[in-house]
Amino acid sequence: MDSTPFLDRIKNIASSSRIYNLGGSSMALFLAMQERPFIMVEATEETAEVLYRDILFFRSVLHLHETNSIFFLPEPDGPDVCGKRADVVYRFRDGDSVVTSNDAAKAGIWQVSELKNSTLILKPHFEISRDVLEQKLVYLGYKQVPIVVEHGEFSRRGWLFDIFPSTGENPLRVEFFGDVIETIKMFDVSTQKSIRKIEEFTVLPTAEPSDGGNIFSVFEDVNCFYSDSIHHPCDFPEGTVVLSKFSFNLPILNHLVIPPHPPLEKGGRGDLKGDVGVDAGLLSMAGYGILHNERKSIYELPDAVKALTKDNRVFMVAASKGQAERLRDIFMNNDVIAPLVAKENIAEYEGNISITVGELSSGFFLSGFLILTEKEIFGERPAFRPIKKSKVSELLISLDDLSPGDFIVHRDHGIGKFTGLVRQTIEGYEGDLMVLEYSGGDRLYLPLYGIERISKYHAEEGIVPKIDRLGGKTWQKTKEKASKRIK
Repeated sequence: MDSTPFLDRIKNIASSSRIYNLGGSSMALFLAMQERPFIMVEATEETAEVLYRDILFFRSVLHLHETNSIFFLPEPDGPDVCGKRADVVYRFRDGDSVVTSNDAAKAGIWQVSELKNSTLILKPHFEISRDVLEQKLVYLGYKQVPIVVEHGEFSRRGWLFDIFPSTGENPLRVEFFGDVIETIKMFDVSTQKSIRKIEEFTVLPTAEPSDGGNIFSVFEDVNCFYSDSIHHPCDFPEGTVVLSKFSFNLPILNHLVIPPHPPLEKGGRGDLKGDVGVDAGLLSMAGYGILHNERKSIYELPDAVKALTKDNRVFMVAASKGQAERLRDIFMNNDVIAPLVAKENIAEYEGNISITVGELSSGFFLSGFLILTEKEIFGERPAFRPIKKSKVSELLISLDDLSPGDFIVHRDHGIGKFTGLVRQTIEGYEGDLMVLEYSGGDRLYLPLYGIERISKYHAEEGIVPKIDRLGGKTWQKTKEKASKRIK
């Protein structure tokens, strides 16, 4: 994949405040090939994340900056996202780059020195008072609760601390011996069972700083770029370059392109001062029969692609191996060789047509090479975002979809009836408890971490079990009889 013509057009970006005609994923390629670290600010979080993933694709394909990282900085939204924002600051090193949205760039963020002084590193044999640990967790924004269920929560029970880190998929159970941490185990919040031991864990904040600086004061000595689709940009440092997907060379009869607002002048917002910018040189894909709306069927694509290989190399990116194999077979049936090439080998592949598997939002056409994705080949498809289930709902699903009115069996108290979840305030925190009703109307309020002690009562249809009395001896006698029968 030779992108030299592309870079030759924009190598003098220092003399221009604007680069336009960066359509498709070409903006991602441009940023991936930057020699210096950068901050790129997009209009929305969604477009920023798409751009970030496209940059990762090109960095991987071209083996670029393998010793430096690129981070996606999300907009502040809840404890887990605040933890991700803090994690970017914590892991950022000289030479790293950041992609973010305009709103995320405006929001306050932890300063490097303050964050590293506040960060809590836990490991076995580490000495720390339990009271001090509690104070530090509260300072980092963690909320003390009876039962840890969500990110940013912790509970304290004797020698045990349960902590749900803002950056972790699962909570941690920290066991003390005196003022020394004895063990740290990651556990499943739904079953309370240990997953594995942890040798060291960094606990980052779960809340934004009250007086944090902006992104440009935290990540210094970087090039700054921003998308001209931003309507109300934040204040950028001097030398910021505007990147635009718009093309000023499109036929006036077919397209009327008006940038949303004037680009930045050096040092702030304002007029372009006569700088018309640099044209990235992208070509239109229309008219070649390669776009989905210019073909009657997918089987016309091989001939259209083959016709372009006289002057161009064509790279096709499929989202799955199955789709890549389907494309390969379609080309093969039309006597056009289009082999599957591993993503890491694409840069060295010298054939005119190739197919690889990867995640790329869209393609583009530059003199010398053409990149096609499923968007161009098959058309736009609606994005599917699975609904994230709460921890409580996962717990209930693990109990065979337990519903209010169902009979349950508690390991210690016997047969009762599940009446639902109730929210009660314990030590200033309002949390969910399971309500189990026993004979005489007595109720047992069961914390979610004790959920594995109950199971759903299964019996033949129409049979109603006899409910035990809470604290009675009937259930104990039943268990003893069952134990004797087993022996």
